[in-house]
Amino acid sequence: MKELIRKLLSPIFRSYDIRIERNKQEIDALYKLLYNQIHDYDNALPLANAQTIGAFSFQWTKLREGEAMLSDKRFKDNVESIIADKEILIDKAWFKGKDVIDCGCGGGRWSYGLAKLGANITATDINQSAIDATREELKGINVRQEYILTPLEELSKHLNGRKYDLAWSWGVLPFCGSFNKAFKEVMDSVKDGGFIYVNLYSRESLSYDEDIALFKNRVRYNTLPSWEEKEKFLIEKAGGDKTRVHQNHDMYSPLLNRRFEYSFIKKTLEDNGFTDVMRTINSTELYVRAVKKGIAPGDEAMIGHTPQKEHWFLSFRK
Repeated sequence: MKELIRKLLSPIFRSYDIRIERNKQEIDALYKLLYNQIHDYDNALPLANAQTIGAFSFQWTKLREGEAMLSDKRFKDNVESIIADKEILIDKAWFKGKDVIDCGCGGGRWSYGLAKLGANITATDINQSAIDATREELKGINVRQEYILTPLEELSKHLNGRKYDLAWSWGVLPFCGSFNKAFKEVMDSVKDGGFIYVNLYSRESLSYDEDIALFKNRVRYNTLPSWEEKEKFLIEKAGGDKTRVHQNHDMYSPLLNRRFEYSFIKKTLEDNGFTDVMRTINSTELYVRAVKKGIAPGDEAMIGHTPQKEHWFLSFRK
């Protein structure tokens, strides 16, 4: 009797399994379509762009504490060395009196470190909460400070032709509504003989299919109805570690988060007049330094050309 029932029902189960698989394929195709539209290099979907801006506004208002942030004493005490010796590979003495623009200042950690190195700071961000946080962190540091509320796509409208010794943009360009326009604006802010330094997410660290899986989690996170449920989601993803809420919000909240091939970034920089393009850290993410039309005379001895063997954060946590 059991064998007879199994034979009678097996076509129904097969049909059901086929329908489930077909539905899964159709849903996956919709996710990929949405992902591709959101991550267009020229123009992200406006809905995703607005959501991403809001995610970071919340972060710099409510979630400023975390690992490798200015709330982390060890990081704060070492940020000058991290910038000079671990990230950009330029001698600390070079920064004193230089004009630096922080393109997407966020919570202010890099503006703070650059100011402590003696650089004059122009801090920009699309969110007032980031501008306010950075201004607060730089109180009492005796360097020239300027704060500009703007999307990077409109940076030149506020600079009136001013150029900088260093344009620094750490983990910001992947989230811009138009990556191509924002990257061009940042590149154009650098003076001849000056440097650009960018941190970008790389396709090396996450395959397209893995990125789609992460995107599905981002959609899920952003549809949770309350902060309590979102916080629970973030803590679960951190294996119960409540100290990683900031980092996981940073990972799961922005729907817009592009990844790039190094060859594309290098060519873009070279096409815009940059030379000596290099990855300063051996990492699956992109830490890229370049110089506009050649290193200025007298600066050669201050510029390092040997990439760090590992990201500073790995040894920092040991």
